[in-house]
Amino acid sequence: MESLHTSLLLHPEIRWLFRGKSLICLFELRNEVGIFLRDNDFALGEKLCDERKAVTVFDATDKVEGFKKKLKYWVDYIKNGSLDCFPLTKGFGEELESDIPADILNEFEVHLLRLTDDFNSYFPKRLHENLKENVWVVEPYSISKKPSSLTSQEYECLLDLTSDTAVTSKFKTEKSISDFWCTLKDEFKVLSDKANLILLPFATTYSVETGFSEYTATKTKYR
Repeated sequence: MESLHTSLLLHPEIRWLFRGKSLICLFELRNEVGIFLRDNDFALGEKLCDERKAVTVFDATDKVEGFKKKLKYWVDYIKNGSLDCFPLTKGFGEELESDIPADILNEFEVHLLRLTDDFNSYFPKRLHENLKENVWVVEPYSISKKPSSLTSQEYECLLDLTSDTAVTSKFKTEKSISDFWCTLKDEFKVLSDKANLILLPFATTYSVETGFSEYTATKTKYR
């Protein structure tokens, strides 16, 4: 089809190669994708976003909060009739040699406002505030006063932990915060157990998706 891209990546295990640029790729291939969907009875059932294995609830929350701020910023820009935040859409308008109609811009604004409401519903501010009370888990050396989530004894334990030179070295060298707290299960068992309980919940669907990918592979020609 004379496109820059020669193939479409659909499998969950390799989809991470897009590195967050899947929408750009989709827009560049919009004509080819249209032909593909017309010629193939494809239900678009796999709508996945892969993350690294070590992502925590803190990482995921930070990304969500950052995206919510972007939504507000985009709404403000669209209200002023600017599409600078959406270079592909702006370029598409320039391609057509015409401005995006005001009613279309209004649709964009309404969509972003609805998306903001949805995110606020699924990820209310109180969840973010609750995580702030447990920030000692990911930033133990930034704590200057007792968090409300720790008892007096636990805070004293945290003070001992952050004063230990060997522990400081571990904090700097461990690959993930989960690994760091696991290495302290003997020296600082109370804090280690508490931190691991906070980090335990799956922050993303990565593990589930990779599990299904492995299962799917057993049903193919590789079986």
